[in-house]
Formats: sequence, structure tokens, C-alpha cells
Amino acid sequence: MVNILNNAFYALGEKSKDGIDEFKPQLDFKTQKTEKGIEISVKDNGPGIPDSIKDKIFQPFFTTKPTGQGTGLGLSLSYDIVKAHGGELKVESKLGEGSNFIMIIPF
Repeated sequence: MVNILNNAFYALGEKSKDGIDEFKPQLDFKTQKTEKGIEISVKDNGPGIPDSIKDKIFQPFFTTKPTGQGTGLGLSLSYDIVKAHGGELKVESKLGEGSNFIMIIPF
């Protein structure tokens, strides 16, 4: 959870640097009980994730951050931990509009 929140805050900070006057950083954290289990959603209105790298973001050592800013292990470890508990971690993202990371942890 910490890795996903840190990434969301980083993305919001980077978009804030773009100088868009009307941009207001927003992070939504939502939990709900579903038929599959507990669903946790972390949604931001940051820059979003390009389609060209969406399939890579859960791979170990993959990062879009500059050297020294990240190791590329946060999302990989998060993915592995959720999977080890029989869960699912997925991302929905639209470039320029933000990202939504959804964790489903079964009962």
C-alpha cells in the first residue's frame, strides 16, 4: 500500500511541476466489500501511464523515475505480495488523466 501511495504522490508532484494553472492534485482512496473480497482503490489525477509501458510496471527493476529516485521494486513487490495472498493487483490509466490501482484481496 505504501509503495502505491508513494507512486501516486510522486505522479501528482510531477504533474504539478508542469505549470498547469487549473491543476489541483487529487488522490482518492476507497475500500469496499465485493463478492470477490475486499477491493482497495488508489486513484490519482496525475499524468497517467502510457499504454506502451503498462505491461512493464509490475516487473522488477522497471522504473520511470530518474536515477536515484526509485529502484523499480515498489510495484513489483506490491504485486507479488497481493498475489501471494491470492489477490489481484491491476491498473487502469489514461494518459493525461491519471491512474487507478485496484487491489482485490479475497476473503
